Amino acid sequence: MREKIRSVQKRLLAKQHEMKKDRQRRRFNPERNSVPIFLVGCGRSGTSMFIWQLDKSWQIKLYNEDHPAAFDEYRLRDYSVVENLVDESNAPFTLFKPILDTVQTMELLDHFPGSKAIFAFRHYTDVINSSLKLFGTYNRINHVKGWTHEDFAEFDVCPPPEASKEVVRALWSDNLSPEEGAALYWLFYNRLYYDLGLHDDPRTILIRYETLVTEPRQQFEKVIAFLEAEFEEEMVEGVHAKSINKNDPPPLRPAIFKACEALYEKMSQHAA
Repeated sequence: MREKIRSVQKRLLAKQHEMKKDRQRRRFNPERNSVPIFLVGCGRSGTSMFIWQLDKSWQIKLYNEDHPAAFDEYRLRDYSVVENLVDESNAPFTLFKPILDTVQTMELLDHFPGSKAIFAFRHYTDVINSSLKLFGTYNRINHVKGWTHEDFAEFDVCPPPEASKEVVRALWSDNLSPEEGAALYWLFYNRLYYDLGLHDDPRTILIRYETLVTEPRQQFEKVIAFLEAEFEEEMVEGVHAKSINKNDPPPLRPAIFKACEALYEKMSQHAA
């Protein structure tokens, strides 16, 4: 009974908060102009925490990856659907989280005038551990196995760059451990930041999870300035660094460890 009461109270509070945000939007954004924002990267990189912090703001209308209006089986719906959602939004920014569609980031930016992308990354050891815990032992390695055996057919809507595919092919082996499969998954998605040319595109900002949670105010202010929005104190309330190095690093063969370490260091320098 207590759990049911808490659930009802939580829904009521969420509804009240959304109503309050709508009142602020009508007051401060009467022209109902909205800029589409896309949060991309590799899953389990702290993106859920990040979007829920941003969602506290009246300035943000959020469509998470499980929102049926914008996503179907965690894949972004047709661009015309996204356009309609942005047109209907009365928030200054309409935020989408198409993590599984990161390969489409450049197409999204080109298709939606004025749009911006936030690319999030996190240390590979924590992503690997989190992925296996949440999705099961073989989820990530089965994805990667499918990519190598089916020529990345999972991405038939928007084929990945050859450079991204070649890295996976070069390191793949049928005797990889689940942890190593998850490492290749991490490599593939994070390499897209460079292989798609997002690192040279002013419409994209790179954020590092470890810095985001240890220096929340500085990092959130940086993102908000990039969006040309207004920073709000509640955006950083409750942010903590307890998930960094929470578990022991997974064992990886040298070639995979070296590739992950090099990419993480490179991205960390660009995110500084």
